[in-house]
Amino acid sequence: MIPKYLIAAAGAVALALGTPAVIAQDKGSQDKSKQASAKKGSSLSKEDQLFVKHMGAADMAEVEAGKIASQKASNPEVKKYAEKMVQEHTKMLEEGKQLAQKKGITEPPQVDSKHRENLKDLQAKSGDDFDREYITQMVQDHEGALNLVQKAAKDAKDPDIKAHAQKGEPHIKAHLDEARKLRASLNASAGGTAKRSDKK
Repeated sequence: MIPKYLIAAAGAVALALGTPAVIAQDKGSQDKSKQASAKKGSSLSKEDQLFVKHMGAADMAEVEAGKIASQKASNPEVKKYAEKMVQEHTKMLEEGKQLAQKKGITEPPQVDSKHRENLKDLQAKSGDDFDREYITQMVQDHEGALNLVQKAAKDAKDPDIKAHAQKGEPHIKAHLDEARKLRASLNASAGGTAKRSDKK
């Protein structure tokens, strides 16, 4: 007959040996849960991820161009527009960054090569030439941004991204309308100057 103290000791050893395995199993389950959670956070479609990145890049470009124009613009209306672009696109950029973080997109927005070239062109110009170049860029940029948000507002699979696009659309439309009016005004002014020069 096996003494009771040996049975009790064997049970204690078995319990002691079993505990690390249980802890390891729990830890493994926790790790898998964390990985699944992280994966879930970034499980956007490729198109949705591209929308968030492209909008961030566009907002950043508008802010940078606006900063240049708020210093270099000679026309007071162009300067006022530039300051508005810095203010409103900074807000849109921050909202986009928060959305990207929420969705697990860690790559920060960057100005693309096309917009970097545009910024160089702006730096090289001055006076009326600068004003016209800046406003021309604003018309083109906001046309592209409007197409982007309209597509996302319609086709985005993620509801938060769809809502972000829908929220941004009226603001971008307003920016585009204002830029087109300024472009027409600057072109008319340039035409009037040319006519006066012809008469001399």
